[in-house]
Amino acid sequence: MMRFVMNIHLTWQKIEVAIIALLVPGLILESSIANGWVYAGGSFADWRVAVIGLLRGFFFEALTYATARQAFLLALKRNWFGTVLMAVVSLVAMFVSAANNLGWVMAGHDLVGLFATLALVMGNGPLLHGYEFCLAVLLPVSVGAIALVPLDHFFQHALEQDHLDNHALQVDERHMHRTAYLKAQKKQVKEIQAQYEEIAEDRAQTFIEQVRNGDMSFGAGGGVPTAALPAPSSNNGGAALQLPSSAQSTVVTGTVWPANSNSIP
Repeated sequence: MMRFVMNIHLTWQKIEVAIIALLVPGLILESSIANGWVYAGGSFADWRVAVIGLLRGFFFEALTYATARQAFLLALKRNWFGTVLMAVVSLVAMFVSAANNLGWVMAGHDLVGLFATLALVMGNGPLLHGYEFCLAVLLPVSVGAIALVPLDHFFQHALEQDHLDNHALQVDERHMHRTAYLKAQKKQVKEIQAQYEEIAEDRAQTFIEQVRNGDMSFGAGGGVPTAALPAPSSNNGGAALQLPSSAQSTVVTGTVWPANSNSIP
């Protein structure tokens, strides 16, 4: 069971890594639509112009990512000239891409109804305009940011979680042995029952012997047992008998009933 739960956890991590792996190309494709719209003259009516515009937009967004990535890699190699050069190009590309995306958003398209609805709530002021601006520049800035801050740690973290499956395997193994042990124990019920019946019989006999010997405490201990009432003995003619006592009681004497009439003062 534990391994099944752990497999669910590890499967989600695999899906998470797959999503991260698709994040960069997804951002590039989505942002390239806005760039393509600008390069197509603000309209996708002519499919030939639209295709050319989308291709230009895609490669422009790929340029944004590549230059930002180059700046990061060159910084690791301490190539400061290349780092500065690629950083400047990537920043300019991000700015142009952000402007293209802003033009796409401000043109409305399918977002006109959304902006009108938000204007009723936010008002036609800084909140709405800030939302439009962030919506426009988020994609190109994200492409550059991901290029500068690689997502390698996601993959490294996923690889480091493999030991959890080993721990889950050990837990399931222990559960398996415990289950087998309990099943074997249940098969011994008849044997256990028989032996406990013998123990109970011996204990019951012990109490019976104690009562016969005059100990009426039934295991409570500490008190003087109540005198037993045995049948009169013909050997002593009804003389006084000394009653046996338990290990924890004192010895007392009693009179056998019926009492000897001579013993009455």
